[in-house]
Amino acid sequence: MLQTKGIVGIAVAVVLGLLLVAPLTMAKGTRIELQAGPFAPGASGEITFLMEGGVLSGELKARALPAQGVHAFYILWFVRTDLGDKAFLGPVVSENSILFLTDGTGRLEFRAEAFTDGPHAGSSVSLGAAGNNLFVLIAENQIDTVMPFPVSPPPSSFALMATF
Repeated sequence: MLQTKGIVGIAVAVVLGLLLVAPLTMAKGTRIELQAGPFAPGASGEITFLMEGGVLSGELKARALPAQGVHAFYILWFVRTDLGDKAFLGPVVSENSILFLTDGTGRLEFRAEAFTDGPHAGSSVSLGAAGNNLFVLIAENQIDTVMPFPVSPPPSSFALMATF
């Protein structure tokens, strides 16, 4: 009898644990592997994001990004390819700087509440149908929160990207 109560107690604890952990796991968002672009053919990375209430938030981790010197930056954008809308997500940081003076890794935590460029600029960020959403890390020679300033014509300035 005591053994049965012990097993039931353990089963209840496991179920309660799953009920508490499952929402935390789901809140972490969607993880996507990034593909190397023409600007950084040896680079790799991943992005984890969550879309909630018109706000896109998440984190990017990049590896093996080429050095760019003091006049260029890696800037992350979200693009709705079906609408032509873009949301500025920010510059990637390497070793506490936005300058990649040597090859290296980079990281960015982002949050975007509105599209910054395109026909729906100023409206809440939204995901499109599958295949119409693009995360793209662009090598840029200027940081502008409204529109990209690539170091060379796209897609040659794309360091990392993922269409989903």
